[in-house]
Amino acid sequence: MNRYLLYATIFGIFILASCTKNFNEINTNPTLIGTKDYDPNNLFATGELGYANISEYQLLEFACMTQTMASTMVQYGGGDKYNNQLLGYNGQFFLDGQNYASQLVAAQNLAEQKDATKYSNLIQMSRIMWVLSMQRITDIYGDIPYSESGKVSQGILKPKYDEQSSIYPDMLEQLNDAIGKLDASKPLATGDMIYKGDIAQWKKLGYSIMLRVAMRLVKVDPATAKKYAEMASGKTFASSSDNAIMKMSGGSDALTVNKTMNDLLTTSDFQELRWSNTFINYLLKNNDPRLYVLAEKADTGLTYNNDIAHAGILYTPKGAAPVGMPNGYDLSGTTGIQSAPNYPGATGTNSNASPLGNYARPRFGVFAKRNFPICLISYAQTELLLAEASARGWSISGSALQHYQNGVQSAVQTLAQLDESLAIPADSTTKFVNNLKLGSTLDSSLNAINSQYWVASLFDFAESWSNWRRTGFPVLTPVNYVNNITNGTIPRRLPYPGTENQANALNYQAALQRMGGADLPTNRVWWDVK
Repeated sequence: MNRYLLYATIFGIFILASCTKNFNEINTNPTLIGTKDYDPNNLFATGELGYANISEYQLLEFACMTQTMASTMVQYGGGDKYNNQLLGYNGQFFLDGQNYASQLVAAQNLAEQKDATKYSNLIQMSRIMWVLSMQRITDIYGDIPYSESGKVSQGILKPKYDEQSSIYPDMLEQLNDAIGKLDASKPLATGDMIYKGDIAQWKKLGYSIMLRVAMRLVKVDPATAKKYAEMASGKTFASSSDNAIMKMSGGSDALTVNKTMNDLLTTSDFQELRWSNTFINYLLKNNDPRLYVLAEKADTGLTYNNDIAHAGILYTPKGAAPVGMPNGYDLSGTTGIQSAPNYPGATGTNSNASPLGNYARPRFGVFAKRNFPICLISYAQTELLLAEASARGWSISGSALQHYQNGVQSAVQTLAQLDESLAIPADSTTKFVNNLKLGSTLDSSLNAINSQYWVASLFDFAESWSNWRRTGFPVLTPVNYVNNITNGTIPRRLPYPGTENQANALNYQAALQRMGGADLPTNRVWWDVK
């Protein structure tokens, strides 16, 4: 069976039963899916949750590419060292993305068949969520199935790959149209697990997504970027309470478990995963109070390092400074971590020696939870994008500095929304934010703004990677690991999944020809220009 047909049949039947706003309350009859007897709200909930719960492979790929994290583990080699491991985990974002986006198309189609007036808001919310989903896929891969994606019911089993240059203008038009058709006087969407169908919130979300989409175009189509950024100004998220946060149940169904955090619990990844020295040094340089709620050190010795249930040792501003681990190293051999500059040494002795023990790691007792919430898009990110737009001289309500400081303050506050143990005292936050300034040149201001965007996008590593490719900030120094496949450069895209050459060969090959005939991680997507 063609894989695109599977998107709408086997996958949908398997997953929909537990993807309502209460996760496990509906016992779905598979024969009803795609018929007028099925509630399109359930399809919408599946697509919404599926987008939020991005593959845990983001840790292996994007977290290390952006030098937020570093790992000596073999599986992390693609992101940390740009080696052949990159080709082992590259396809899931495409496959999952198309799967869940197809649920949003199905929700819209079914709602229109059942009662387009009754489900009017659900239809528009599905369109908004679909744009957010497709943006992530096209940002990761470039040209993708877009205009024909999710149209199996129309007989399209092998959708064409649209050029990214045509996808982006359409996404902006789709958003503008869908936002304008949201209507609080019509029934709310009961499948919405983020805002419970609140139309005012969905309008803010729609404009915040519009801003994100627009800002990707600053280098390739600045006029369009300016037009839509100005259109969104004053209509985006207004405070941290607007954050689009998906609460996870951590229950028995795989989709209700935070995939990224669960990966740390169920594998040995945490034993060799550390904050990158690029990330730690940035926080240290800026006296950032987030450092002391994000980082810890494993207790002394290999036994404690390898026990995720054993509490780590917290850092304090007056104690020894955290040490981040450089990217591009292994546990042993010629690229062993012991040969890294300023190696802090192991903890423990003899067989209990932990070579990574003195490097700062995430607070696994906080983050490694099956029900850790997921932030899809935040007020902090939106404010920082508005800061950039204002710094560029566009007609944006509020000054660049005001938006910049608002964004950073909200990024700090958002941590506490995700877990109360990540709360930072208000006076520490205020002091930190008040000391933040923009540069005297546009370039230095863009560096400040987008470096903070990098931090604000914590655990949304696909977004931080995309924004880094767009802006070049923060400034990252690539590693040049032996036998890497990018000539010592940070990947600019992921290759398509290998199954595409069988499932959709002609359209896949046509997309490759537009990229010079090769499916390489060094190729740049359309908006990623030098």
